[in-house]
Amino acid sequence: MVRSWARSWLSLIVAALVLVGGAPVVAAAATDDQRLLEPSASPASRVAFPKVTAGRKGEVIAEHWAAWKATYLRTDGGQGTWVKHNNQPSSVSEGQGWGMVLSAQFSERELFDDLYRYYRAHPSVNASHLMAWKQVLRDGRMVDVRGSDSATDGDMDIAYGLLLAHKRWGSSGPINYRGQGLAVMNDILRHDVNAKYGNLTPGDWARGKDARHTRTSDFMLSHLLAFARADPANSSAWRRTYRTTVAIARQGMRPKSKSPVLPDFMVRKKSGRWVPVRGTYLETKHDGDLNYNACRTPWRIASAYLLQGRKSLVKAQRKQLRWIKKTTKRNPKKIKAGYFVKNGRPGKAYANYSNLAFTAPFAVNAMVAKGSSSGWLNKLWRTITGQQFPVVTDYFGDTIRMQALLLLTNRWDEP
Repeated sequence: MVRSWARSWLSLIVAALVLVGGAPVVAAAATDDQRLLEPSASPASRVAFPKVTAGRKGEVIAEHWAAWKATYLRTDGGQGTWVKHNNQPSSVSEGQGWGMVLSAQFSERELFDDLYRYYRAHPSVNASHLMAWKQVLRDGRMVDVRGSDSATDGDMDIAYGLLLAHKRWGSSGPINYRGQGLAVMNDILRHDVNAKYGNLTPGDWARGKDARHTRTSDFMLSHLLAFARADPANSSAWRRTYRTTVAIARQGMRPKSKSPVLPDFMVRKKSGRWVPVRGTYLETKHDGDLNYNACRTPWRIASAYLLQGRKSLVKAQRKQLRWIKKTTKRNPKKIKAGYFVKNGRPGKAYANYSNLAFTAPFAVNAMVAKGSSSGWLNKLWRTITGQQFPVVTDYFGDTIRMQALLLLTNRWDEP
Protein backbone atom coordinates (compact mmCIF):
# COMPACT_ATOMS: atom_id res chain seq x y z
CA MET A 1 0.00 0.00 0.00
CA VAL A 2 1.04 3.60 -0.46
CA ARG A 3 1.33 5.72 2.66
CA SER A 4 -0.49 9.02 2.21
CA TRP A 5 2.49 11.31 2.60
CA ALA A 6 1.21 13.77 0.01
CA ARG A 7 -0.44 16.83 1.47
CA SER A 8 -2.84 19.13 -0.36
CA TRP A 9 -1.46 20.67 -3.51
CA LEU A 10 -2.06 24.17 -2.20
CA SER A 11 -0.14 23.61 1.03
CA LEU A 12 2.70 21.98 -0.88
CA ILE A 13 2.99 24.91 -3.24
CA VAL A 14 3.00 27.33 -0.34
CA ALA A 15 5.62 25.20 1.41
CA ALA A 16 7.75 25.12 -1.72
CA LEU A 17 7.76 28.90 -1.94
CA VAL A 18 9.29 29.13 1.53
CA LEU A 19 11.18 25.88 1.15
CA VAL A 20 13.72 24.81 3.68
CA GLY A 21 15.31 28.15 4.20
CA GLY A 22 18.54 26.37 3.50
CA ALA A 23 21.87 27.71 2.43
CA PRO A 24 21.80 28.94 -1.15
CA VAL A 25 23.53 26.99 -3.87
CA VAL A 26 25.95 29.83 -4.44
CA ALA A 27 28.52 29.98 -1.62
CA ALA A 28 32.26 31.74 -1.28
CA ALA A 29 34.86 31.55 -3.97
CA ALA A 30 37.51 29.19 -2.81
CA THR A 31 40.50 27.51 -4.31
CA ASP A 32 41.48 23.95 -3.58
CA ASP A 33 44.66 25.04 -1.81
CA GLN A 34 42.47 26.54 0.91
CA ARG A 35 41.26 24.41 3.77
CA LEU A 36 38.72 21.87 2.56
CA LEU A 37 36.74 22.37 5.75
CA GLU A 38 35.82 25.92 4.82
CA PRO A 39 32.62 26.24 2.77
CA SER A 40 32.51 29.25 0.45
CA ALA A 41 30.74 30.78 -2.50
CA SER A 42 31.29 31.35 -6.16
CA PRO A 43 30.34 34.85 -7.29
CA ALA A 44 26.79 34.75 -8.64
CA SER A 45 28.06 35.94 -12.02
CA ARG A 46 29.96 32.66 -12.34
CA VAL A 47 26.91 30.44 -11.81
CA ALA A 48 23.99 30.19 -14.20
CA PHE A 49 20.37 29.71 -13.18
CA PRO A 50 17.35 29.14 -15.42
CA LYS A 51 15.30 32.24 -16.14
CA VAL A 52 12.11 31.22 -14.39
CA THR A 53 9.96 33.20 -11.98
CA ALA A 54 10.12 32.37 -8.28
CA GLY A 55 6.45 31.46 -8.33
CA ARG A 56 6.91 29.01 -11.19
CA LYS A 57 9.93 27.43 -9.51
CA GLY A 58 7.87 26.85 -6.37
CA GLU A 59 5.03 25.31 -8.34
CA VAL A 60 7.40 22.93 -10.15
CA ILE A 61 9.08 21.86 -6.92
CA ALA A 62 5.76 21.26 -5.17
CA GLU A 63 4.24 19.35 -8.07
CA HIS A 64 7.21 17.05 -8.56
CA TRP A 65 7.73 16.38 -4.85
CA ALA A 66 4.08 15.46 -4.29
CA ALA A 67 4.09 13.21 -7.36
CA TRP A 68 7.35 11.57 -6.32
CA LYS A 69 6.06 10.69 -2.87
CA ALA A 70 2.73 9.40 -4.16
CA THR A 71 4.41 7.28 -6.84
CA TYR A 72 7.46 5.79 -5.13
CA LEU A 73 6.94 5.53 -1.36
CA ARG A 74 5.75 2.23 0.07
CA THR A 75 5.27 0.74 3.54
CA ASP A 76 4.53 -2.91 2.64
CA GLY A 77 6.33 -5.34 4.93
CA GLY A 78 5.90 -3.37 8.14
CA GLN A 79 9.57 -2.38 8.49
CA GLY A 80 9.22 1.30 7.65
CA THR A 81 8.95 3.32 4.46
CA TRP A 82 10.95 2.30 1.42
CA VAL A 83 11.43 3.68 -2.09
CA LYS A 84 10.03 1.53 -4.89
CA HIS A 85 12.66 1.37 -7.58
CA ASN A 86 11.05 -0.48 -10.50
CA ASN A 87 7.82 -2.18 -11.55
CA GLN A 88 8.36 -4.91 -8.98
CA PRO A 89 7.90 -4.49 -5.20
CA SER A 90 11.60 -3.97 -4.57
CA SER A 91 13.95 -1.38 -3.10
CA VAL A 92 17.65 -0.55 -3.27
CA SER A 93 19.91 1.33 -0.87
CA GLU A 94 20.54 4.00 -3.50
CA GLY A 95 16.84 4.90 -3.44
CA GLN A 96 16.67 4.75 0.34
CA GLY A 97 19.56 7.19 0.59
CA TRP A 98 17.92 9.50 -1.95
CA GLY A 99 14.66 9.34 -0.03
CA MET A 100 16.40 10.26 3.22
CA VAL A 101 18.22 13.18 1.59
CA LEU A 102 15.04 14.49 -0.03
CA SER A 103 12.84 14.15 3.06
CA ALA A 104 15.46 16.07 5.06
CA GLN A 105 15.68 18.71 2.32
CA PHE A 106 11.91 19.16 2.55
CA SER A 107 11.95 19.08 6.37
CA GLU A 108 9.57 16.10 6.57
CA ARG A 109 10.72 14.53 9.79
CA GLU A 110 8.06 11.83 10.10
CA LEU A 111 8.89 10.58 6.63
CA PHE A 112 12.63 10.76 7.26
CA ASP A 113 12.35 8.77 10.50
CA ASP A 114 10.33 6.04 8.81
CA LEU A 115 12.81 5.80 5.94
CA TYR A 116 15.55 5.59 8.57
CA ARG A 117 13.67 2.78 10.34
CA TYR A 118 13.61 0.75 7.14
CA TYR A 119 17.31 1.34 6.49
CA ARG A 120 18.15 0.11 10.01
CA ALA A 121 16.08 -3.04 9.41
CA HIS A 122 18.39 -4.04 6.55
CA PRO A 123 22.03 -3.80 7.63
CA SER A 124 24.86 -5.09 5.49
CA VAL A 125 26.43 -8.36 6.59
CA ASN A 126 29.82 -6.66 6.49
CA ALA A 127 29.16 -3.48 8.46
CA SER A 128 26.22 -2.88 10.76
CA HIS A 129 25.72 0.79 9.83
CA LEU A 130 25.83 0.25 6.08
CA MET A 131 22.74 -0.97 4.23
CA ALA A 132 22.16 -4.20 2.32
CA TRP A 133 21.83 -3.01 -1.24
CA LYS A 134 18.56 -4.67 -2.39
CA GLN A 135 15.30 -6.03 -1.00
CA VAL A 136 12.14 -7.54 -2.50
CA LEU A 137 8.70 -8.21 -1.02
CA ARG A 138 8.19 -11.89 -0.25
CA ASP A 139 5.42 -13.38 1.86
CA GLY A 140 4.51 -9.99 3.22
CA ARG A 141 8.02 -8.90 4.22
CA MET A 142 10.89 -7.11 2.57
CA VAL A 143 13.88 -9.46 2.44
CA ASP A 144 17.47 -8.96 1.31
CA VAL A 145 18.39 -10.50 -2.04
CA ARG A 146 21.43 -10.87 -4.29
CA GLY A 147 23.81 -10.59 -1.37
CA SER A 148 23.33 -8.60 1.82
CA ASP A 149 26.31 -6.33 1.27
CA SER A 150 26.35 -2.62 0.54
CA ALA A 151 26.69 -0.21 -2.37
CA THR A 152 28.79 2.88 -1.72
CA ASP A 153 26.40 5.38 -3.31
CA GLY A 154 23.56 4.36 -1.01
CA ASP A 155 25.87 4.43 2.02
CA MET A 156 27.05 7.96 1.24
CA ASP A 157 23.57 9.39 0.74
CA ILE A 158 22.31 7.78 3.95
CA ALA A 159 25.15 9.41 5.88
CA TYR A 160 24.54 12.76 4.17
CA GLY A 161 20.83 12.56 4.91
CA LEU A 162 21.52 11.92 8.60
CA LEU A 163 23.84 14.93 8.80
CA LEU A 164 21.18 17.08 7.18
CA ALA A 165 18.57 15.72 9.60
CA HIS A 166 20.83 16.77 12.49
CA LYS A 167 20.99 20.27 11.06
CA ARG A 168 17.19 20.34 10.69
CA TRP A 169 16.05 18.90 13.99
CA GLY A 170 19.05 18.39 16.26
CA SER A 171 19.96 15.01 17.73
CA SER A 172 18.39 15.04 21.19
CA GLY A 173 15.21 13.24 20.11
CA PRO A 174 14.51 9.52 19.62
CA ILE A 175 17.13 9.31 16.84
CA ASN A 176 20.62 10.66 17.37
CA TYR A 177 20.96 11.79 13.77
CA ARG A 178 24.49 13.09 14.11
CA GLY A 179 25.71 10.06 16.04
CA GLN A 180 24.16 7.69 13.51
CA GLY A 181 25.56 9.72 10.63
CA LEU A 182 29.06 9.51 12.09
CA ALA A 183 28.63 5.76 12.57
CA VAL A 184 27.72 5.35 8.90
CA MET A 185 30.66 7.52 7.89
CA ASN A 186 33.02 5.45 10.04
CA ASP A 187 31.85 2.28 8.31
CA ILE A 188 32.24 3.94 4.91
CA LEU A 189 35.86 4.74 5.69
CA ARG A 190 36.50 1.23 6.96
CA HIS A 191 34.66 -0.72 4.30
CA ASP A 192 33.96 1.45 1.21
CA VAL A 193 37.34 3.20 0.88
CA ASN A 194 40.53 1.52 -0.26
CA ALA A 195 42.91 2.32 2.60
CA LYS A 196 45.97 1.85 0.40
CA TYR A 197 45.04 4.19 -2.44
CA GLY A 198 42.25 6.30 -0.93
CA ASN A 199 39.70 5.56 -3.66
CA LEU A 200 36.03 4.85 -3.15
CA THR A 201 35.26 1.22 -3.94
CA PRO A 202 31.93 -0.07 -5.33
CA GLY A 203 30.82 -1.36 -1.90
CA ASP A 204 31.80 -3.01 1.36
CA TRP A 205 32.28 -6.30 -0.48
CA ALA A 206 35.13 -5.03 -2.65
CA ARG A 207 38.40 -6.73 -1.71
CA GLY A 208 41.57 -7.62 -3.58
CA LYS A 209 41.42 -6.52 -7.21
CA ASP A 210 37.87 -5.21 -6.76
CA ALA A 211 39.22 -2.62 -4.32
CA ARG A 212 41.23 -1.17 -7.22
CA HIS A 213 37.96 -0.40 -9.01
CA THR A 214 35.79 2.65 -8.49
CA ARG A 215 32.26 3.49 -9.63
CA THR A 216 31.73 7.04 -10.81
CA SER A 217 28.19 7.29 -9.43
CA ASP A 218 29.94 7.45 -6.05
CA PHE A 219 31.85 10.62 -6.99
CA MET A 220 29.79 12.77 -4.61
CA LEU A 221 32.42 15.41 -4.02
CA SER A 222 30.21 17.76 -2.01
CA HIS A 223 29.29 14.83 0.26
CA LEU A 224 32.97 14.13 0.95
CA LEU A 225 33.53 17.78 1.85
CA ALA A 226 30.51 17.68 4.16
CA PHE A 227 31.89 14.54 5.82
CA ALA A 228 35.24 16.23 6.39
CA ARG A 229 33.51 19.10 8.18
CA ALA A 230 31.23 16.89 10.25
CA ASP A 231 33.89 14.38 11.31
CA PRO A 232 36.96 16.25 12.64
CA ALA A 233 38.52 13.06 13.99
CA ASN A 234 38.71 11.64 10.46
CA SER A 235 38.89 14.86 8.45
CA SER A 236 42.31 14.01 7.02
CA ALA A 237 40.99 10.69 5.72
CA TRP A 238 37.99 12.38 4.12
CA ARG A 239 40.20 15.04 2.56
CA ARG A 240 42.44 12.34 1.15
CA THR A 241 39.44 10.53 -0.36
CA TYR A 242 38.18 13.81 -1.80
CA ARG A 243 41.55 14.58 -3.41
CA THR A 244 41.88 11.04 -4.75
CA THR A 245 38.39 11.14 -6.24
CA VAL A 246 39.09 14.49 -7.89
CA ALA A 247 42.33 13.11 -9.35
CA ILE A 248 40.56 10.02 -10.71
CA ALA A 249 37.79 12.14 -12.21
CA ARG A 250 40.34 14.42 -13.83
CA GLN A 251 42.08 11.43 -15.43
CA GLY A 252 38.76 9.98 -16.55
CA MET A 253 37.54 13.22 -18.10
CA ARG A 254 40.76 13.42 -20.10
CA PRO A 255 41.35 17.16 -20.65
CA LYS A 256 42.73 16.55 -24.15
CA SER A 257 39.73 14.47 -25.19
CA LYS A 258 37.00 15.91 -27.39
CA SER A 259 34.41 14.13 -25.21
CA PRO A 260 35.31 14.71 -21.53
CA VAL A 261 32.82 12.29 -19.97
CA LEU A 262 33.33 9.60 -17.36
CA PRO A 263 32.63 5.86 -17.67
CA ASP A 264 30.60 3.87 -15.15
CA PHE A 265 33.66 2.07 -13.75
CA MET A 266 37.38 2.76 -13.66
CA VAL A 267 40.32 0.63 -12.56
CA ARG A 268 43.76 1.48 -11.22
CA LYS A 269 46.57 0.17 -13.40
CA LYS A 270 49.98 -0.85 -12.06
CA SER A 271 51.32 2.46 -13.31
CA GLY A 272 48.98 4.25 -10.92
CA ARG A 273 46.76 5.63 -13.65
CA TRP A 274 43.00 5.17 -13.53
CA VAL A 275 41.38 4.09 -16.79
CA PRO A 276 37.90 2.97 -17.93
CA VAL A 277 37.27 -0.75 -17.59
CA ARG A 278 36.99 -2.77 -20.78
CA GLY A 279 33.79 -4.71 -21.48
CA THR A 280 31.76 -6.06 -18.57
CA TYR A 281 33.22 -5.60 -15.10
CA LEU A 282 30.19 -5.72 -12.79
CA GLU A 283 26.93 -4.77 -14.47
CA THR A 284 26.77 -4.49 -18.27
CA LYS A 285 28.89 -4.48 -21.42
CA HIS A 286 28.90 -0.69 -21.08
CA ASP A 287 30.67 -0.62 -17.70
CA GLY A 288 33.50 1.23 -19.44
CA ASP A 289 31.16 3.78 -21.03
CA LEU A 290 28.87 6.56 -19.85
CA ASN A 291 25.90 4.47 -18.76
CA TYR A 292 23.45 4.45 -15.85
CA ASN A 293 26.11 5.10 -13.21
CA ALA A 294 28.17 7.78 -14.92
CA CYS A 295 25.04 9.57 -16.13
CA ARG A 296 24.94 11.16 -12.65
CA THR A 297 28.42 12.68 -12.81
CA PRO A 298 27.54 15.94 -14.62
CA TRP A 299 25.33 16.66 -11.57
CA ARG A 300 27.48 15.18 -8.82
CA ILE A 301 30.75 16.77 -9.89
CA ALA A 302 29.21 20.16 -10.63
CA SER A 303 27.78 20.20 -7.09
CA ALA A 304 31.25 20.61 -5.57
CA TYR A 305 31.56 23.93 -7.39
CA LEU A 306 27.96 25.05 -6.95
CA LEU A 307 27.82 24.23 -3.23
CA GLN A 308 31.43 24.60 -2.12
CA GLY A 309 33.14 26.74 -4.74
CA ARG A 310 35.67 23.98 -5.55
CA LYS A 311 37.21 24.71 -8.91
CA SER A 312 39.40 21.68 -9.57
CA LEU A 313 37.11 20.23 -12.22
CA VAL A 314 35.34 23.35 -13.46
CA LYS A 315 37.36 23.55 -16.69
CA ALA A 316 36.56 19.91 -17.46
CA GLN A 317 32.91 20.53 -16.62
CA ARG A 318 32.76 23.52 -18.94
CA LYS A 319 34.41 21.50 -21.68
CA GLN A 320 31.81 18.81 -21.07
CA LEU A 321 29.14 21.49 -21.38
CA ARG A 322 30.52 22.62 -24.74
CA TRP A 323 30.72 18.99 -25.88
CA ILE A 324 27.11 18.08 -25.11
CA LYS A 325 25.84 21.28 -26.73
CA LYS A 326 27.81 20.53 -29.89
CA THR A 327 26.87 16.84 -29.89
CA THR A 328 23.15 17.64 -29.66
CA LYS A 329 23.29 20.76 -31.85
CA ARG A 330 21.97 22.67 -28.83
CA ASN A 331 18.83 20.55 -28.64
CA PRO A 332 18.48 18.89 -25.19
CA LYS A 333 15.92 16.48 -26.60
CA LYS A 334 18.80 14.87 -28.51
CA ILE A 335 20.75 13.90 -25.38
CA LYS A 336 20.97 10.12 -25.56
CA ALA A 337 20.95 7.49 -22.83
CA GLY A 338 24.56 6.38 -23.22
CA TYR A 339 27.85 7.40 -24.85
CA PHE A 340 30.97 5.38 -25.59
CA VAL A 341 34.11 6.03 -23.57
CA LYS A 342 36.11 2.79 -23.81
CA ASN A 343 34.12 0.30 -25.88
CA GLY A 344 33.56 2.36 -29.01
CA ARG A 345 34.37 5.73 -30.52
CA PRO A 346 34.59 8.11 -27.53
CA GLY A 347 31.64 10.48 -27.39
CA LYS A 348 29.51 8.56 -29.88
CA ALA A 349 26.04 7.67 -28.62
CA TYR A 350 25.34 3.94 -28.47
CA ALA A 351 21.71 4.44 -27.41
CA ASN A 352 19.14 5.77 -29.86
CA TYR A 353 16.72 7.04 -27.19
CA SER A 354 16.66 9.63 -24.43
CA ASN A 355 16.21 9.13 -20.71
CA LEU A 356 15.57 11.68 -17.98
CA ALA A 357 18.38 10.23 -15.82
CA PHE A 358 20.85 11.34 -18.50
CA THR A 359 19.25 14.66 -19.39
CA ALA A 360 18.58 16.13 -15.93
CA PRO A 361 22.22 15.96 -14.76
CA PHE A 362 23.29 18.01 -17.78
CA ALA A 363 21.01 20.79 -16.53
CA VAL A 364 23.11 20.97 -13.34
CA ASN A 365 26.26 20.81 -15.46
CA ALA A 366 24.97 23.83 -17.39
CA MET A 367 24.97 25.87 -14.17
CA VAL A 368 28.77 26.07 -14.28
CA ALA A 369 28.55 28.18 -17.44
CA LYS A 370 29.99 31.68 -17.19
CA GLY A 371 27.41 34.44 -16.94
CA SER A 372 24.14 34.80 -15.10
CA SER A 373 22.15 32.45 -17.32
CA SER A 374 22.21 30.67 -20.66
CA GLY A 375 19.81 29.71 -23.41
CA TRP A 376 21.01 26.11 -23.15
CA LEU A 377 20.12 25.95 -19.48
CA ASN A 378 16.69 27.45 -20.12
CA LYS A 379 16.08 24.81 -22.79
CA LEU A 380 17.12 22.08 -20.39
CA TRP A 381 14.80 23.42 -17.70
CA ARG A 382 11.85 23.31 -20.08
CA THR A 383 12.87 19.86 -21.33
CA ILE A 384 12.96 18.24 -17.89
CA THR A 385 9.87 20.01 -16.53
CA GLY A 386 7.31 18.88 -19.07
CA GLN A 387 8.39 19.66 -22.61
CA GLN A 388 9.91 16.20 -23.09
CA PHE A 389 9.59 14.43 -19.76
CA PRO A 390 6.31 14.42 -17.78
CA VAL A 391 6.06 14.73 -14.00
CA VAL A 392 6.18 10.93 -13.62
CA THR A 393 8.52 8.85 -15.79
CA ASP A 394 10.33 6.24 -13.70
CA TYR A 395 11.98 5.97 -10.28
CA PHE A 396 15.54 6.56 -11.45
CA GLY A 397 14.98 9.54 -13.68
CA ASP A 398 12.39 11.16 -11.44
CA THR A 399 14.56 10.89 -8.33
CA ILE A 400 17.59 12.35 -10.06
CA ARG A 401 15.43 15.13 -11.50
CA MET A 402 13.99 15.95 -8.07
CA GLN A 403 17.47 16.55 -6.69
CA ALA A 404 18.54 18.47 -9.77
CA LEU A 405 15.51 20.74 -9.43
CA LEU A 406 16.53 21.69 -5.89
CA LEU A 407 19.90 22.82 -7.22
CA LEU A 408 18.40 24.55 -10.25
CA THR A 409 16.04 26.56 -8.03
CA ASN A 410 18.70 27.36 -5.41
CA ARG A 411 16.91 25.32 -2.75
CA TRP A 412 19.52 22.67 -1.95
CA ASP A 413 20.69 22.79 1.65
CA GLU A 414 24.04 21.57 2.96
CA PRO A 415 24.56 19.85 6.36
